[in-house]
Amino acid sequence: MTSSSVATVPRAPESGGRLRSLLWTTFACWEADRDRLDDAALVLSELVGNAVRHGEGETLQVRLRREQDVLRIAVLDGSRQGPVPRTASYEDESGRGMLIIEALSRRWGWEPRTTGKIVWADVPC
Repeated sequence: MTSSSVATVPRAPESGGRLRSLLWTTFACWEADRDRLDDAALVLSELVGNAVRHGEGETLQVRLRREQDVLRIAVLDGSRQGPVPRTASYEDESGRGMLIIEALSRRWGWEPRTTGKIVWADVPC
């Protein structure tokens, strides 16, 4: 079974909550494994947070696509600059997003587009 959901929102911090609500509703409609919802929500939050902080443009688009037992979470923004995982020190208040995404997803990646990039992660569902 393949199912998908798409939302375009302002590239702003408050969009994270709206997109988590979309994820919760989508999970319920798909009857996906609720035990995986917290991991998927955290991955979504980190991807959106990175797009808000490091992206460009006024909006971003989130695509949720389920195939079998995998949920692909993809975030499109207007920057062509790819994500750069880094090692944060204990004192750093940020810089762990891509490490969290890597830990909770089966795989992740990014692809340049003519109008920006897509950063995606495949999360078990």
